[in-house]
Amino acid sequence: MTTLIPPPGPDRHRAIVSEVALLWAAHQPGPFPDVPFDDSHDLAYLDFNMAGCVMTYLKNGGVTSPSHTDVLRDCLPELRAAVALLARSAEYREGLRAFGGLLAMAELILADEA
Repeated sequence: MTTLIPPPGPDRHRAIVSEVALLWAAHQPGPFPDVPFDDSHDLAYLDFNMAGCVMTYLKNGGVTSPSHTDVLRDCLPELRAAVALLARSAEYREGLRAFGGLLAMAELILADEA
């Protein structure tokens, strides 16, 4: 799963904010997806942390605080591990979609900060 980061240019920030907004809209409506029981608490906490960062980023027009940037950076390895875990079984297809989307949002927001 690869995130397409818009190239540098005058519309990059706007493009990233728009893509994050689309990904967030797709992420929000459903219930928490099926995930392996042993990992469910950690993944719910990861989802919760990401939700706060993404909602703040969008609410502030594509601006994050240094503390949210730190949270996003800290979440990246966990998100990558979650995607790898969920990709192992078709049973967790919705979880893979959800956490793949969160990973893409984190990568986009951090690229916007660069």
